[in-house]
Amino acid sequence: MGVADGRVIGATKIVDNGDPSLRFNLVLVAEGYRESELPIFEGEANHFVKGLFKTDPFDDHRCAINVWRLDVASDESGADDPASCGGTGAAPRTYFDARFCAGGMPRRLVCDSALVLNTVPAHVPLFHSAQVIVNSSKYGGSGGTVGISSTATVNSLGKPVDWREIVIHEMGHSIFDLADEYWYSAGCDTTEPSQNNYPFGEPGEVNITKSTTAQGKWSDLVNTSTLPTFTNPSCSQCPPEPGAPGGPSDNQIVVGTFEGAGYYHCGLYRPQAWCKMAKLGKPFCKVCRRVIHEFLQPYDPSQCLNIDALDVSKWAAVATILFGVIQDGGGVIIVGGKPIPIDPWGPLRHSLWGALADPRAAPPAMRDVLVGAALMQLSSLVSSPELRERIGAAVSRMMDQAAANLPVATIR
Repeated sequence: MGVADGRVIGATKIVDNGDPSLRFNLVLVAEGYRESELPIFEGEANHFVKGLFKTDPFDDHRCAINVWRLDVASDESGADDPASCGGTGAAPRTYFDARFCAGGMPRRLVCDSALVLNTVPAHVPLFHSAQVIVNSSKYGGSGGTVGISSTATVNSLGKPVDWREIVIHEMGHSIFDLADEYWYSAGCDTTEPSQNNYPFGEPGEVNITKSTTAQGKWSDLVNTSTLPTFTNPSCSQCPPEPGAPGGPSDNQIVVGTFEGAGYYHCGLYRPQAWCKMAKLGKPFCKVCRRVIHEFLQPYDPSQCLNIDALDVSKWAAVATILFGVIQDGGGVIIVGGKPIPIDPWGPLRHSLWGALADPRAAPPAMRDVLVGAALMQLSSLVSSPELRERIGAAVSRMMDQAAANLPVATIR
């Protein structure tokens, strides 16, 4: 299997942010797609890009990254799925020989990374990273010199998953040298005494540590006096998940040292309760975000304006709401427990009296609800997940209190 089982068609630049010598160049590589299925790969590559640039902190560096799609046609679809790991036994002829069950782990998906690294430069000479996307509905992936992931929509437990999260997680390994922050190897539903206690020296990756104070790693980011912040009560078992009984709080603001990381139940610590390097669907922890920021900053242009990243609707909503406040205060209608502003100034929009209306004449509760609605829109534009959550929670409390004091005549 290999180059005799398909052909390379060529590369297409799907995100162009400038000179490849000045930008970080990411290549998405097709594997296990027949030529007739490459339009599916094109759609999935575009779908991935949208997800990547909605993920913090990549949203802050969207102008630093060029993205290519490398179309590679395989003779057959999918990836090897060995029966020895409970798979179907399928062994399709694919260009990069993608296969599950590496190291005896059903979800560990690998391919011929050396062939990938020999193939990509011929089509994107200045590439920095290749991420292989495998046309398989089975959940799996791995990171290394080349990241690889399937396009699964459910994980190995049958729960829904966004396959783009697999790619972004594997990018954490293959590009930014981040460690896995989860606390098991084969899984918490298995017996793995070899993972009870970490027996080695300080790990090289910046997002896990042996130190209970994170000394030399992220001690400057710690914002709690409780260290370690969480200790696993039983090293013979996986620690309880954040938010579960006996587990740490899943508060995404606290940075400390949480026991359970790097595949071990005890002896290694992670910076926050959750992180994308521990569980898909979660944001990157603050330490990982800092690593990614520092890595991508040299590729940022001095000016970056991307209309796709500019959510005009939010600014328009703010302007509309605040215009209502300075005109006559308007009113709101409560829908699903949330106040929605009503256009209150129609008859006054073009009148001198409307332009000079005293906002203090409106009932305080009405003004507070409308200002709160504007602040809620603005808070959604804050880049920091922690600050966005804190501001949104404070504004929500203010709006709830104000809505309870609205005049009886207000439509509710």
